[in-house]
Amino acid sequence: MEENIMREILRQAPFGYAYHKLVLSAEGIPEDYIFLDVNPAFEEMTGLKKEKILGEKVTEVIPGIKEDSFDWIKFYGQIALNGGREEFTQYSGPLGRWYKVTAFSWEQGYFATYIQEITAEMEKIKILEKQQKTIGELTLEMEKVFNGTHDAIFLIKAENGEFRYLRNNSAHQELTGISLDILRDKTPVELLGAELGKVIEANYRKCLESGETITYEETLNLPAGERVWLTSLTPVIEKDRVKYIVGSSKDITLQKKAEKEREELLHRLQAMFNGHTAVMLLNEPISGRIVDANPAACTFYGYTREELLNMHIQDINMLPKEEVAKRRLMALQKKQRHFVFPHRLKNGEVRMIDVYSCPITYNEENLLFSIIFDVTDREKYKKELYIEKELFRTTLLSIGDGVVTTDLAGNITVMNQVAQEITGYSEEEVKGRPFAQVFRLISEETGKKAEDPVEKVLQTGKIVGLANHTALITKDGRRVPIADSAAPIKDEQGQTFGVVMVFRDVTQEKDWQEKILYLSYHDTLTGLYNRRFMEEELKRQELNGKLPVAVIMADVNGLKLANDVFGHAEGDKLLKKAAEAIKKCCRKEDLVSRWGGDEFLIVLPQTSAQTAEEITKRIKTATQAYETEHLRLSLALGCATKETAGEKLEELVKEAEERMYRQKLNEGKSFRHSIVNTLLATLYAKSSETEEHAGRLKDFCLRSGSLLKLTSKEMDELSLLAVLHDIGKVGIREEILKKPGSLTELEWEEMKKHPEIGCRIAQNTPELGPIAEYILCHHERWDGQGYPQGLKGEEIPLLCRILAVADAYDAMTSDRTYRKALSREEAIEEIKRNAGTQFDPQIVEMFLESIKSINKKGDERNGVY
Repeated sequence: MEENIMREILRQAPFGYAYHKLVLSAEGIPEDYIFLDVNPAFEEMTGLKKEKILGEKVTEVIPGIKEDSFDWIKFYGQIALNGGREEFTQYSGPLGRWYKVTAFSWEQGYFATYIQEITAEMEKIKILEKQQKTIGELTLEMEKVFNGTHDAIFLIKAENGEFRYLRNNSAHQELTGISLDILRDKTPVELLGAELGKVIEANYRKCLESGETITYEETLNLPAGERVWLTSLTPVIEKDRVKYIVGSSKDITLQKKAEKEREELLHRLQAMFNGHTAVMLLNEPISGRIVDANPAACTFYGYTREELLNMHIQDINMLPKEEVAKRRLMALQKKQRHFVFPHRLKNGEVRMIDVYSCPITYNEENLLFSIIFDVTDREKYKKELYIEKELFRTTLLSIGDGVVTTDLAGNITVMNQVAQEITGYSEEEVKGRPFAQVFRLISEETGKKAEDPVEKVLQTGKIVGLANHTALITKDGRRVPIADSAAPIKDEQGQTFGVVMVFRDVTQEKDWQEKILYLSYHDTLTGLYNRRFMEEELKRQELNGKLPVAVIMADVNGLKLANDVFGHAEGDKLLKKAAEAIKKCCRKEDLVSRWGGDEFLIVLPQTSAQTAEEITKRIKTATQAYETEHLRLSLALGCATKETAGEKLEELVKEAEERMYRQKLNEGKSFRHSIVNTLLATLYAKSSETEEHAGRLKDFCLRSGSLLKLTSKEMDELSLLAVLHDIGKVGIREEILKKPGSLTELEWEEMKKHPEIGCRIAQNTPELGPIAEYILCHHERWDGQGYPQGLKGEEIPLLCRILAVADAYDAMTSDRTYRKALSREEAIEEIKRNAGTQFDPQIVEMFLESIKSINKKGDERNGVY
């Protein structure tokens, strides 16, 4: 009965109640506790529901309890093990609340807790602590402000119609000479005497009665001396009555003195303004309104003072309104003081004026004060002089040659920019110096000093031209070849009073001459001698008669193929490699030239037939190490030797050429075969095409060819076409061939060129000639939508129609970089769908018939196809 009553009391209790069982570790240390009972108030204060927590461990109910700053388990464990009662206030991090807790134990291993949530009370305490801290900080700050300000501040208590000083700040003490000890609790009369005290009290009473801040000037004779003060009194009102007055006084003694002096100065300036003969204006800087004008301004502009005061400065300034405003702002900001303006007078005449402007403060207004001078004549003469000088300067600078002038004594007076660049001297360095001292002229051929042209002109009064091959020694010691002449400068009476020398640097001209001479005898591509030089050299060799003389003729194999397939850039690379290989194998005295398009001629002076043959073999061997990105270098070589005087070198060259052609004919077939193999290897390396694909395709094509009863010749051509149909892809960029995604429009256009490239390869290889047209047409479609010629139906060669079906089937049943292989059945269905559009329907039937015999296990997955 009593137990039930207690349970009901705990259930109805306004405080939280919980009963727990302690959980110990194997070492007997508290590590958890279990909820055995809680009342509704506990549920409400913690947010934990009874039905979810009874029988559960606290670490499971409140997972974050062990990370809390307060060790609840340890604390409760000590009470449960040792007994006793503890009362404390603690914040629960996991629950986010403050609790006042009473914990006790009457049975070892068990404990009970009474809790009261005090989160709201704790928050109020925090707020009060924060407010108290803020008040303390504000008090400290106010004290700093009170004693830190430069103004004199004092505090007065107003009570029962009487005013008593409470305190004053350090500035007040310093400026008045009255310390806080003397001031505190005194009335104005007690502090300053009856006469001055009553005057001061009258102001305090005025503030008291008005209940508002008042400000006034006062002159006081204080211990620190007589001072002029600007004082403000501010009432502090409590319960509808003025309890305190805060006074603030600023010492304006010096300011008042300055104002008086300023007033006197303004009077003097006004007298000067009105009496001066210079034109003076005052205008408002933002709007441009004319604020004042002196009599001289009225006389100059032709307006009365009243008329000018109703005008703006832009009414008389001829510049655009925006530009005038911009200049006024520059003067206001002191960025510019002097301006030249065109001003229009009342009679319409425009005069050029100098304006000197500066900002001033007048009657508490920022204004621009301007002094104005009429400079119309000066500007006119200045403009004429400028035009004359600019004409001379432009003429002097526009001349592409160096120009230097001297006076009658031969001293330099002017030197233009070109002359400075050629000599290395600046005009400042040489002005006034003798010409011969700066312009050290010598003969390029002898190195001796050349004649001084300036001195000769001054002596003769005539134009003097420089001798050929004259060089100038520059400031840094370089020799610069120059050309041209010196002429006298004469006055109106024809008397010489100086010399002008015009000269130019002919270094580039000489370099061009040398380059032209070089190019006339050298091949621009290989750097070897050209045919013109070699023909002249053969004549020289013929004339000197020294024997024996040998010649070697070389021809680059496959150059036309390289040009047709890979472009002329690749062909040029082959020629450069050939030139490099030949040059490396020849001796220093041997002459190597590019004789024609793909031919080289080597002249070997005083060389026997045996030595010439050794050099020929050396060249042949060396070429094997030279190759371009696409082709191996191969040379056909022929050699001939002149050993008797009767034989002509022209015939010798012809003999070497014939031998070279015989070798080219003998090696041609094997070389072309190696080129085809090289091209195929290149194709397999740079694209997804493989030798296995070519083998499968060849088998598919021959199966269809057998059913169509093709001739043996056609079967051979079909076999060759299956292997070489995509040979033109060697001329397509690798990034296009191996691109995993879709091609762009430009990339596709490049890809579509490979049938034409393949056709050219076959046409350049006699053994492949019969399939050249088939290679060109292998991407045509039955419906005419193929490329490159758009052939339709039976216009497409039969072998190409067979290849198209076989190639499509193998492509679909093989993995590609951009997709997985289709199954055999899927590929067959796709070919059937395209019969009559992409493919010849009859060929499709034959092809499908031909692959029926192929067992599914014998497909490409087992490496057969």
